[in-house]
Amino acid sequence: MRLNMDVWCAIRTYPKHALELGNPIPQEPVFFLKPSSSIIEFGQIETCDGDVHHEIELVLKIGDEGMPSHMALGLDLTKRSVQDHLKSNGLPWAEAKAFSGSAVIGDWFEYDHRAEYSLEINGEEVQRGSLKEMSWTPGELIDKLAHWAPITKGDLLFTGTPAGVGPLMANDTVTASLYIENKCIVSHTAQCV
Repeated sequence: MRLNMDVWCAIRTYPKHALELGNPIPQEPVFFLKPSSSIIEFGQIETCDGDVHHEIELVLKIGDEGMPSHMALGLDLTKRSVQDHLKSNGLPWAEAKAFSGSAVIGDWFEYDHRAEYSLEINGEEVQRGSLKEMSWTPGELIDKLAHWAPITKGDLLFTGTPAGVGPLMANDTVTASLYIENKCIVSHTAQCV
């Protein structure tokens, strides 16, 4: 019996982001999971005294025939020092990626391959990305995942983050914006504590 959707996350889909963290660029898509219970809306973000880093992503909802049906802005929040420790010991990243509130998701819109998105902190743009900059298209990511994963309609896919990730500090104001052909479709704001 299926109770919740699965939240799949692709990593290093933007080569510049892989390089900024000193990671190799994968030759094929790599994924991890977040629990659906980690999802929160934009509003308030716990920063853990600067250890939580922002990663803006386009989140896709998987529809019929494994195609993206809807999209939303998302933040894949990462406890960076925890992740670095786990990676250095060859351990899974769950503690760094799947904590409560680690998957921030905004309003849903019909999927559009022209989507672009940006993240501002205190009014300064720190990240900007678009689907055309990724190493794989959303369809290719879903196809690769479907080869081995039990993905179903309603599952979510975080598509990866562009370069510019960094720490969030208490009192920071975070603004994520979604654009289609340079027109802002929606902006979401969150306050850091």
